[in-house]
Amino acid sequence: MMQRMPALTLFLAVALGIGWFLPVAAVAREPVELIDERTPWRVHLVTGPHMQRTDEGAVQLQRRHSRVEFDPADPEAHTAEVDRGPAFSAVAPEGWAGADFDDHHWPIYRSDDLFDFIGDHGVSPMRGGQWAWLNTINLRTRFGIADPDRVAHLELTVEGTGGAVAYINGQEVGRAYLPEGDLPRVTAAADYPREAYVDEHGEPLPGVSLRDGPEEQWQQRYDRRVRRFRFEVPAEVLQRGANVLAVELHRSPVAGPMGRDRWEHVGFRSAVLSSRGDAGVTAYGEAIEGIHLWTAQSSQQVADTPSQESLIRRGWFWTMYWARGMPVRGVAMANPFDPVRPVRMAIPRNGVGSGQAVLSNLDGLHDVRAAMAGDLTGPGGARLAAANVDIRYAVQRDDLHYADTLATEPPSEARAVPIWLLVEVPAGQQPGWYTGRLDLQANGERFNVPVQVLVTGYELPDPRDFQGTQISIEQCPRSVALHYQVEPWSDEHWQRLEPSLKLLGQVGSDVLTVPVILSNFPAAGRAGRQPGRSDQPDTWRQPLVRFIETDGGLAPDLSILERFLDLYERHVGAPRALSLWIWDPASAEELADAYEGSQRDSREVTATPAMIEVWDPETGQVTTREAPTLLCDEAEGFYRPMLEAVRELVVERGWDERIITLGLGSDVRPGRETGQRLRQWAPYARWELLSHFSGDPGSHFYRGRRDEEHPRMAALEEGRLIAIGDLEVGIRRWPWMAFCTVLSASQLE
Repeated sequence: MMQRMPALTLFLAVALGIGWFLPVAAVAREPVELIDERTPWRVHLVTGPHMQRTDEGAVQLQRRHSRVEFDPADPEAHTAEVDRGPAFSAVAPEGWAGADFDDHHWPIYRSDDLFDFIGDHGVSPMRGGQWAWLNTINLRTRFGIADPDRVAHLELTVEGTGGAVAYINGQEVGRAYLPEGDLPRVTAAADYPREAYVDEHGEPLPGVSLRDGPEEQWQQRYDRRVRRFRFEVPAEVLQRGANVLAVELHRSPVAGPMGRDRWEHVGFRSAVLSSRGDAGVTAYGEAIEGIHLWTAQSSQQVADTPSQESLIRRGWFWTMYWARGMPVRGVAMANPFDPVRPVRMAIPRNGVGSGQAVLSNLDGLHDVRAAMAGDLTGPGGARLAAANVDIRYAVQRDDLHYADTLATEPPSEARAVPIWLLVEVPAGQQPGWYTGRLDLQANGERFNVPVQVLVTGYELPDPRDFQGTQISIEQCPRSVALHYQVEPWSDEHWQRLEPSLKLLGQVGSDVLTVPVILSNFPAAGRAGRQPGRSDQPDTWRQPLVRFIETDGGLAPDLSILERFLDLYERHVGAPRALSLWIWDPASAEELADAYEGSQRDSREVTATPAMIEVWDPETGQVTTREAPTLLCDEAEGFYRPMLEAVRELVVERGWDERIITLGLGSDVRPGRETGQRLRQWAPYARWELLSHFSGDPGSHFYRGRRDEEHPRMAALEEGRLIAIGDLEVGIRRWPWMAFCTVLSASQLE
């Protein structure tokens, strides 16, 4: 027996060794991912001034007109810098990394969106100047734990730029490239090595564009900018059910020559949380199976089919407009571990609000239905009628990256269906919280979500009486006719137009667009000057002014415009501006330029006459014909009677003739002689311009004409804008800013 013991001991040892080794080896080959590339993130960004490491080792912050020495290790320096002014945007709220923090109001993005905009090799369109660099990135998401006691091993891997600190349920689990202790928002991460900035000859690396990756010969040097953080997650920070992972990324100071490659020193590329086995954990891929109900902010872009390509790499447009809010490819599925929040809205009395609940199923949804479970009840038994809640279903068009069309019926077999609630609060409604329930069903299953509406004590005036806003939304009758497949200007067409105009009235639209010509202004504007004309007129614009053949030539017919104005005034009110579109770049014989220092009042071009609609009252037939160009001999006999007829129609309604504007012009706009002619025919009319205005009075590029004696500058002092081309501007719009108008209430009195 004693002789057999060593053999038995050896056998047991080998057996136990195999018993332990095989499962571990198998699991190691197939880790379970609790967070993967499909997991969406809630994001909060903090921006601040440019941060530079000097040759002497000090850190400087670039203010608008000065550089400020800054000690990242001194807490008082952080407070002093923040107190200097609004150079830093708002920091994440206290407790943002905790499990109980409500992140519902934070925007939600897919990982690949974050990679495009605040990842890659530090390239980011976020920066808007020396005082708007990314400073801190706060990220939150959730993952599932079935049994914390059974979890064997969790590892978090994060890729990004700068430095990182990670939290699970509010408890720190690791940091990298950051100092110990508290981390105020201006805390600097560790410097980058010189190789991340320069080539082998010490010259600054070429810039990396948003649409093109780094040049292959310097790939390894660009890769020095990417940092990988690995953190072990201790089991004691986990809890059963949903857990919160929070990551805070801090920027490094610029510690080398930037050259043309002014890359962000903080960014997010990816994050993976994985376990060596499936014991006690829930794989994210399993969690997203089936139907899920979630709620989203009204500004959230939800997609039935998210785009598989980068929107940035599709063109410059998305980069330029990101300053208004990051465009995303759309989110089809929120994190299934997020709590289902109520659809919550704050709406003033006599106002309208919206919110959305979303049903998602990656295998497809069918038989989707939604309805309010009765009225919403408020303080003291007050009620907000269910009839005041309009339920719509958002549908994604084939040519768009998110669901934007609100339909009365749900789409079939969509993967994500946003259910929109459009709530009208009557004037005089008792203020306070109103609660109700939205019942939903899909694929034979039933769901419900709370609806909460805060009716504020403030009561809005009717939108037509708004004085502090200027809103311009073009109403397109032709689109309505095409959508409902009705004959243009038939009785059914007019009936279909009413809901559209009612919506314009709800938002308080101030500008009524009245097309006269058919030529395609957007195409001409994008082409820069004058593209080749298509044989077919554009299909989106429908003239409200037509012409009739008479013995004396073409005469304006305003019958459609009159009826349209009746409908417009009923639902929207009197317009503050009536924009009469009689010009576009393609139909011009001369143009003016005002962009980035270009200051040409007139240059000759070859015109292609604009197209107009000619109506035959006897047959009802409508044909298209070329209109005279504005500078030809026949122009006055054609345009002047039309302008006068429109003016008389406006005055008869009790409106001021000065509401009539002409346009739409852009950086390329009517020239001096065109403006002079139209001032003779319609001296009351001004122009509507959608332009950068960078060559006009008051701009940085308006060189040599800054004396107040110059007519344009004198007009500016009077509150009027005489733009390049000698055009007095009634409405001006900037592509990158909110709508702004020169047309004020006082000018109409």
